[in-house]
Amino acid sequence: MNIIIGGGTGFIGRTLIPALLTADHQITVVGRDTKKIKSIFGDKVTAVNWDKFISLNPIEYGAVINLTGANISSKRWSEAYKHELLASRVESTRTFVSWCAKGGVRKPHLYNASAIGYYGLQTDTPDAKSAYTERSNIQPDASFSSILVNEWETAADSNEIPVTIMRFGVVLRRGEGMLKQLEFPAKMGMGAVVGSGKQPLTWIDADDLISAIYFLLSHPQLTGVFNLTAPEFVSQRIFTKTLAHVLHRPALLWLPAPIVKILFGQMGEELLLSGQAVYPERLLEAGFKFQYPTLTAALEHEYGNK
Repeated sequence: MNIIIGGGTGFIGRTLIPALLTADHQITVVGRDTKKIKSIFGDKVTAVNWDKFISLNPIEYGAVINLTGANISSKRWSEAYKHELLASRVESTRTFVSWCAKGGVRKPHLYNASAIGYYGLQTDTPDAKSAYTERSNIQPDASFSSILVNEWETAADSNEIPVTIMRFGVVLRRGEGMLKQLEFPAKMGMGAVVGSGKQPLTWIDADDLISAIYFLLSHPQLTGVFNLTAPEFVSQRIFTKTLAHVLHRPALLWLPAPIVKILFGQMGEELLLSGQAVYPERLLEAGFKFQYPTLTAALEHEYGNK
């Protein structure tokens, strides 16, 4: 299949694209910097900028996987950066929807990234039966995380093309994303419970995420919203203790909530002191099988422990 990928140079794109190439798909990566795309993937993909992308014929492509968006946790959320976070997601999504709709009788299927921030903020981890699913009746709260994701998903909403929304949990990959930030202090025995430690943390191993995206791509009849999360969520305290255990280190420190707010501002309040407890109900119903359904299994996989 010919597949368009937006945001292919990010962590998830750099993991997904090699898997799709191995499965003999033809990949066109859209981005602002074609030199960067080529430096990462070489001649294995076709690199195009946004102006060139618009001129491509959508009839020639079976799917668009949209992973574009500025990094939500890279720095404090100034008003300017919040605008960038929103615009980088919404504008690219609208562009893809409009382009796909031009495909006439053969319109590409849009697989649009999203996030579990859709479900709002929780400061306490509930029991498993109380987890949010794709069928939960949720009203957006006043948090920026929720507003961001709701506008992102609204931009992807279309009656003209097939759309699958992929709500990602925290993606676990050694040396990438959240684990990249936590590895060094955890290995030094400086893993810390943040705030109360009761806030929920919903995660997915990177290999399971890639397998889930490929599963959805292979079953185009599966449209609508899918939570791409592991079937187990934990509290932040349990996550910290489990990572320390897998690394054979202690985790005795505590980072008080006031310090988090001083250091990270609104970003810290929403991403570190709050979370979401989410369950992948539709993905499991569709028959997807997780390789790493528990946090211990996922972390032991990432850090090579048997």
